[in-house]
Amino acid sequence: MTLTRIYLPLNAAGLRELHAGGVVAGRPLRAHAVTAAVRAAQPSGDEEDWEYTALCDAASSSRLLLERGEGRRIVAAADVTSTLVQEEAPGETSTPSAVVVSEAVPLKRIASFHVDEDGADDDEELLWYDATELGQLVELL
Repeated sequence: MTLTRIYLPLNAAGLRELHAGGVVAGRPLRAHAVTAAVRAAQPSGDEEDWEYTALCDAASSSRLLLERGEGRRIVAAADVTSTLVQEEAPGETSTPSAVVVSEAVPLKRIASFHVDEDGADDDEELLWYDATELGQLVELL
């Protein structure tokens, strides 16, 4: 079984739902990943560069999900079966890393969370949290 690392943009409500229900769901479930388009856009890059691009794109998508009063971008990094991940068709998105995930992502597939520090600007690095720290992360928000 081949796995693909995906980056799921979330907001505080989405993180709380994951904590309560143990799954990230959506129809369609939009995420970001290293795609052929990401590789083509950065031909001299390596896997780490491409994954960072996908993470940053997911953080930008998270910004669009924030509700009034929220300021922290949230991204969940998960490893899912590659057959569940489809690249967005050309013309459907301007973001090369955009993918659609065909099934809900259970908490057990999530490796880490990446979250803005309180009051951070969009150009600042996200903080890293292990998946086991979900409860503490929810309390922070």
